[in-house]
Amino acid sequence: MGEVEQRTKLRRRTVRRLPEPWQSVAFGFLLALGLFASLAFQFLPGRYALNEGDVSPYDVKSPFKVTYISQVRTNQERQRAAAAVPDVYRAIPGAWERAHAQASNALSTLGQVRQSTAADSDKAAQISHLAGLTLSPTVINDLLGLDDSQWERVSTEVLRVLDRMMRQQITAQQVADARMAVASQVDPTMDDRQAAVVTALVQNFIAPTQEVDQTATQQARRQAANAVPPVQVTIEKGETILRNGDVVSATDIEKLEAVGLRNATIRWRDATAMALIVVAVTSLLCVYLRRFQPAVANSPRRLVLLGVLLIAQVVAAKLTIPGREYYGYLFPSAAVPMLLAILLDTELGLLAAAILAILMGVAANSGLELVVSAMVAGGLGALSVHRMERMNALSVAALAVAVGNFVVIVAFQLMNGESGPQLFALDGILALTSGGLSSALTLGTVSFLGHIFGIATTMNLLELAHPSQPLFRRLLTEAPGTYHHSVVVANLAERAAATIGADTLLCRIGGYYHDIGKLSRPYAFVENQIDGQNIHDQLDAHTSARVILAHVPDGLALAAKYRIPARVRDMIAQHHGTTLVKYFYRQACQGAEQPVDEAAFRYSGPRPQSREAGIMMLADSVEATVRATRDRSSENIEAIIDKIIRERVAAGELDECELTMSDLHKIRKAFLSVLQGIYHPRIEYPMEPGAPVALIGDPRS
Repeated sequence: MGEVEQRTKLRRRTVRRLPEPWQSVAFGFLLALGLFASLAFQFLPGRYALNEGDVSPYDVKSPFKVTYISQVRTNQERQRAAAAVPDVYRAIPGAWERAHAQASNALSTLGQVRQSTAADSDKAAQISHLAGLTLSPTVINDLLGLDDSQWERVSTEVLRVLDRMMRQQITAQQVADARMAVASQVDPTMDDRQAAVVTALVQNFIAPTQEVDQTATQQARRQAANAVPPVQVTIEKGETILRNGDVVSATDIEKLEAVGLRNATIRWRDATAMALIVVAVTSLLCVYLRRFQPAVANSPRRLVLLGVLLIAQVVAAKLTIPGREYYGYLFPSAAVPMLLAILLDTELGLLAAAILAILMGVAANSGLELVVSAMVAGGLGALSVHRMERMNALSVAALAVAVGNFVVIVAFQLMNGESGPQLFALDGILALTSGGLSSALTLGTVSFLGHIFGIATTMNLLELAHPSQPLFRRLLTEAPGTYHHSVVVANLAERAAATIGADTLLCRIGGYYHDIGKLSRPYAFVENQIDGQNIHDQLDAHTSARVILAHVPDGLALAAKYRIPARVRDMIAQHHGTTLVKYFYRQACQGAEQPVDEAAFRYSGPRPQSREAGIMMLADSVEATVRATRDRSSENIEAIIDKIIRERVAAGELDECELTMSDLHKIRKAFLSVLQGIYHPRIEYPMEPGAPVALIGDPRS
């Protein structure tokens, strides 16, 4: 195959297999629904479950600055304005006429009593019992003692004074004052006895001339209340809302609800805003997964892991941060990005750090300070555990998260004009605690999550490399030739992976375990045939091919039995792809009367699906071929490497992984470097007579 054809084939191969659209849509919908529920609803009772009239058992401070319209204060001001409006009065129809008629009737009756022939005592008794007329005995006696001319003058004066008084505006509350003012209205030329009788009689007929107009009064008060503008209240960050021992008022309850420290109903504007933010970040994540993380987007397990971790951190932030001034800086915001970087991908961990920082800011109803702090901490945490191969990487990550948090907190405090050794010391303690908690949570959950979701972590892979691992030890003791071959393949694959930026640890472990299926029949493979006896000399080509081909399914069965992670099992299944066992196929074709079925001599695959599996296929073929050749010069090794790479490309075995032409060039150079180091020429030392055969090579080699 020409170079142009190879480049065209490799270019087609770099197009990644995109996940099914419905899968991305379903994941995005469920994730958005979970995040919205986490942000919009209160899962636990309010952190300060206080009611009006309760005595506060603690100090409560506002976690942030907020400005809101106080309904309680507004209602109080409006009630005060309405109460200040006086009653609106209207004239009582017929009040003057009724009072004048009552007075005339009473005077007529009194005149008749005066004209009667009864004794004065009987007249006095009769007057005292007149309905609607209340006179003291003294006034009654004075009235009976008047002569006719005096009585006539008194009667006229009563009607005159009453007429004058009843034309005034007299409310029910002013009747008593009006009666007290009657004496000042009596003709001053009258003697005291006559004036007293006039005053007493007129006082009996004084009545309200004005009454409250309820409709007009209520309207005036409503207008006064409506004229009061809504009262706007601002609560500063850190302002004390309640102190220990304070009696909780309606205003205090309103403040707690305004800053989110007490259960309150979700306003539709807030719910809409949360929904829009969730849709935006979820869409960003889904597009990123579809374009740049097809391995994650095509794996339901990994999608579930991603969704669960994102929702879990948002729920934790919603339940712990609001209302607690320092909890936002204590919160282990880097834990989920670190877990995602270890379990899935570092770039995905970085994106998750940014998304979670935004959602935490919404959940805590906080400002830019918490968002930037969480974003920096999460990003540094994810970068610090990239391909973590040692436990101390978590300690480094904890320190990096702490430093990032501290820098951001101090920067915002300096912008706000806050500084001081004590404040900076507190910032340092909070930052260190957050970093420590993030690393502790990561360490405590990474293995569990990896086991539950079938993901091999770096630590799991490192355990497989330990000589005490049962399957690895079996390979050493039962198939030493295969073990040595696997170690060399692992070295080749690791070096090649390092040159193209692939997962070096996965390549090393894959190299160790790719041929474990040979443990079922180690004697059937030439590298384990120490005594020179080859069982294939007694077998036909078809049987020999079945024995050779069986080492792949046998390896998968052993891997499942020993619980080898899925990523390593994939390397076992894919390291031969669908290549042909050429030696036995050609042997079968020799002298065959019928065409030989090529499928019986071909591995079942699948072809390599990742760069690491592609490297493994090439490393396995190159090592086996170089080992089998007698000419191990640099030129011949280089020719073998080139030949194998060209053959695998031409056969399409690398079509489904992501190796590019540039990657293959780098892999070729890495293989050549390692194999030249293994098979470099050695100096032959002359043997002295009787000297033992040297078992150790030239120390300079």
